[in-house]
Amino acid sequence: MPVRLLPRVIVVATLHWATTTRLCLALAEGGFEVTALAPDGHALHSLPDVVAERLGRTRAQALRKISATVDLDLPDLIVPADDPAIDLLHTLYTRAIRGRGSDPRRMADLIESSVGMPSAFTFAHEKSRLIELAAKEGLAVPTTAPVADIYALRELLGTTRFPAVLKRDHSCNGRGVRVVQDEFEAERAYRDLQARSSALAALKGAARKLDIAPLERLYHRGPAIALQQYIAGRPANRAVACHRGTVLAGLSVEALRTDGAQGPATVVRVIDSPDMAEAVRRLVRRLGLSGFVGFDFVLEHSTGRPFLIEMNGRPTQICHLAFDGASDMIGALAAALGAVPRPRAMLAPEVSTIALFPQECWRDPTSSFLQLAYHDVPRRSPDFIAAYRERVPFEPVDWLRALREHLQWARRSIAGVQFFRTGRVSRAS
Repeated sequence: MPVRLLPRVIVVATLHWATTTRLCLALAEGGFEVTALAPDGHALHSLPDVVAERLGRTRAQALRKISATVDLDLPDLIVPADDPAIDLLHTLYTRAIRGRGSDPRRMADLIESSVGMPSAFTFAHEKSRLIELAAKEGLAVPTTAPVADIYALRELLGTTRFPAVLKRDHSCNGRGVRVVQDEFEAERAYRDLQARSSALAALKGAARKLDIAPLERLYHRGPAIALQQYIAGRPANRAVACHRGTVLAGLSVEALRTDGAQGPATVVRVIDSPDMAEAVRRLVRRLGLSGFVGFDFVLEHSTGRPFLIEMNGRPTQICHLAFDGASDMIGALAAALGAVPRPRAMLAPEVSTIALFPQECWRDPTSSFLQLAYHDVPRRSPDFIAAYRERVPFEPVDWLRALREHLQWARRSIAGVQFFRTGRVSRAS
């Protein structure tokens, strides 16, 4: 195989996560020729080291844009940066294996070598099925039971120890997770999770985004909800780069601070956990995974034993970090693609606690970790720092939200004029 000095990667982003922008910078630093497909307003469009193009507002536009970019760029790797991006690749893969598209064989091969076999899509979204598979592999997992309806939930709650966890498939960033303390909270959380995948929610999503894609949910069974044992412990994560079922490099951390009770980590401590590494190695091999993948664990307080709770079939917020060849996920992927990895700036061996930028600044601007830990600020990229000085909305602003903000601005302006003229504020304001 001829050596390629600049492997080409397409990064597909539907959400404005700072971690996606940071990964693109690291990929460019590591010798990749990066093309990012991102929504309007994403900071990727303002970075000089990355070629960024508009993904498209609707799902149909996004699918066409990805297909056209693949045909034009002939990439070596395609990376879904978030969970909706995984769905886009899943759709393109399904179309390709059915013979649709300009070059369906090439598209299917690209997605398989970038993400993994079809099972990668299934287990990245269906959390309860992943736990079931992991249990069959002999891995430590919390007891998990699917909940068919409210009556099944009530029956399960009769033998449940609290606190307990309710989880909905096809969710991310902790938005589909509820920790409940009693039967009343459990039923309320279950109804809330159900409502988020209801027909009414699909209709609202279609109206808000001016896109018919959310209506497809009306023709499919809603995401499954499961009741899961609560493991008292510390959240942890192992991120890996892998290729066709083989782990190439990885890094394990425990979370010291998170953005919200169930949100992503903002401060992490690097750990050496052979049990986590072995569990990930076995699942990567079992599922034939490729690309960047993250696995969430809980380190049990009493024993320190890692319990697997979730898999993310996409990069997580630590994939750009590297100490050496064993943890350099970007360099390992470049080498697996037949390229010569470009030397990257590595973290010093003595670094153990890392405050992620901008996540920890957003969580708490006065956090002691910003001084006591290694603050992971990309100082060689002032454009990145400027773009994320303040928290950015991770979803593109829809027309309803824009209209509400415009009406609020108009009311404040009218109130200001009335006060200037009369010295009184109208009740309408």
